[in-house]
Amino acid sequence: MTFLESNESNAVEVNNVRFETVVSQRILTIPEAKRGVYTPVELGIRITNNTQSFFYFSSNFYSMFPEMIAPDGQLMRTGISCERLNPRIESDYVLLIPGRAVTLYRDAFLYWIRNRKKKHDQQLNLDIPFPSEDLYGFEPLYPGTYRFRFKYRESREGMEEYSNWIEPTILQTILQNLWTGEVLTPLMEIRLVES
Repeated sequence: MTFLESNESNAVEVNNVRFETVVSQRILTIPEAKRGVYTPVELGIRITNNTQSFFYFSSNFYSMFPEMIAPDGQLMRTGISCERLNPRIESDYVLLIPGRAVTLYRDAFLYWIRNRKKKHDQQLNLDIPFPSEDLYGFEPLYPGTYRFRFKYRESREGMEEYSNWIEPTILQTILQNLWTGEVLTPLMEIRLVES
């Protein structure tokens, strides 16, 4: 694989496929510590196919792993909530023709959650839900500057086993044209500020 850093700080290129970190708002206001009050943000990966080939890219829970670095420089542990190993379905894959781009967005939510055991204790969370009740979460958060990115990874191993909801001829087409590999999108700053 050939890696090429872009002049732009939010893009990296791997074998002529460009990956960018997308953050809809770089400054997020910490919401009131009330039930049902949150600050939304869209997080995603923009993929540009600069090759001469058609490729499928996946937008499912297992392919887009978010990473966040705390203000102290430490990689934050991700709380993962996955009810079950969800089967891959046809709509998880996007066909990207040469010269085109697609942005795979996830709606994320910054909100306060109460400790179930200590009702007066609350912590600030950033949750990134996926379809089928899957969820990545970062906690606890505080005012400050964080850095965010996705690890995008895809391989053919295990796809046939977990893709029994995809019609076999479509599955073979996806497998033959699936972009495989792993890439870390560049880090983008997200600042959490009090209102």
